[in-house]
Amino acid sequence: MITISYWDLLTLSSLVFLLGGALWLNGFSKVGGLYWATLRMVVQLLFMGVWLSWVFHSDNPIWVILIGFVMLVAGGYEISKRQQYRFKKMHSFLIGLLSLSFISLILLIGVLVFIIQPDPWHQPQYLIPLLGMLLGNSMTAIGLGLDTLTRNAVQLKHKIEAQLALGKTAKESMQFIKEQSLHSAMIPIINMLVAAGIISLPGMMTGQILAGADPVEAVKYQIMVMLLIATSTGAGTLLAVQLASRRLFDERQRLQLSQLEKV
Repeated sequence: MITISYWDLLTLSSLVFLLGGALWLNGFSKVGGLYWATLRMVVQLLFMGVWLSWVFHSDNPIWVILIGFVMLVAGGYEISKRQQYRFKKMHSFLIGLLSLSFISLILLIGVLVFIIQPDPWHQPQYLIPLLGMLLGNSMTAIGLGLDTLTRNAVQLKHKIEAQLALGKTAKESMQFIKEQSLHSAMIPIINMLVAAGIISLPGMMTGQILAGADPVEAVKYQIMVMLLIATSTGAGTLLAVQLASRRLFDERQRLQLSQLEKV
């Protein structure tokens, strides 16, 4: 595998700097956010690269569990940060964390134990990259679904209350909003599935090919990952939407928007 030097990365980073200047000249006001996100990405990836190199050679499952825990908590935190209206008392974080971890961990452990079958099954070479791909895609979809749900609940408050007054249950009055939330969350995943292999070559497959793996084996791994991503994303979003919908009502099925706070 051909190595890339830090000077090469520094040269490439100048492209983002120039892009920010061009965007600023054309009225984009959040260039600082672009630069900060880029810097954060570089620092996080370099830190993770050093940490993973050490973990891979330590052969200690405790460190693998710790990395997985940090990734899950960070994912739950980012889900709560992506919402315009979020629940008070960390409930948005807890809903995101539960939806993100429950489905992803079940799928990941099942695939490692029954399909890939590394020895041991928690071998970090397989567990951590697969977990990262599942969490990254699920986090985006769950955050989008929850944001759509809570934002529409606030904006369509009178419509929901009108349906409740007509005798509909909380579940029935929220059905159209839940459908919109699932639609918004799943469209990016559906587009990703449609484009894979013809319009774009997904990252895992491309990385394996660059590392010298057989293209057919790389494709099989990528298909496996795409199926896992689609399943974890859809199931995680569905769970998050269901939990959040219930949280919006009290035990007497009254809409409780006071539980939300605008960020």
